[in-house]
Amino acid sequence: MTTSHQTSGKALARQPTDVVFVHGFLDGASVWDDVMDRIGGDVRHVLALTLAGMGDRVHDTAPFTLERFVGDVERELARLERPVVLVGHSMGAQVAELVAARRPDRVAALVLLTPVPLAGTHLPEEAIGPFRALGGQPAAQRALRSQLSVALGSHALEKLGALGDRAAPAAVGAIADTWNNGHADGGKASRYIGPVLIIRGAKDPFVTEELVSSGVVPRFAKPVLVAVDNAGHWAQVEQPAAVAQVLLAFIASLAK
Repeated sequence: MTTSHQTSGKALARQPTDVVFVHGFLDGASVWDDVMDRIGGDVRHVLALTLAGMGDRVHDTAPFTLERFVGDVERELARLERPVVLVGHSMGAQVAELVAARRPDRVAALVLLTPVPLAGTHLPEEAIGPFRALGGQPAAQRALRSQLSVALGSHALEKLGALGDRAAPAAVGAIADTWNNGHADGGKASRYIGPVLIIRGAKDPFVTEELVSSGVVPRFAKPVLVAVDNAGHWAQVEQPAAVAQVLLAFIASLAK
């Protein structure tokens, strides 16, 4: 399932004008709505995807693996006319990087938002267990989202929570293991050599500055790194205007 906004505004000259968004753990395409609304006048087409087992695809069956998610995204990119700016959030950053590495002909630039390192986080059992157990636990899910954010209003928290409520417990456990275990390619330099923007929430207690600087930044040749103030793990929901501004500035730089 995808969420798509066709735009009629100006297109920035000589740059990729399709932007594709990939969500993270327990989210769905609508997590990008506020950012998409703010960039729609400046790019030709914006598209948000939903990965298997989440959002409007909660009835999809296993496996729920990075390979499966990469296939989801690759199929959608094949439908588009030109290379895209591919944006991935959290676990979606793992997916987006793998897609970019495998299909550099379809990805003109890569944006990683509060990215879980491709190598995974390898949390011990006592730490990953609560993530695995979020399926079918609305109160626990909302509590975790609140803990990992700093500027989620009640409406935004409920919108995010409603996305996670749909996911089946078995799928939630499998997906948590997927991002925690990561991918073998995360232990070496990224195979994607195109332009890269890394955005972190300045107050994200999960994907911290130290995690980004040690597990993400060194794997790319010359990434652009930006911290969004007063934002935690869901920076695109907490500070959508700031994220949109950073994204548009990066897109504009691609034309220079």
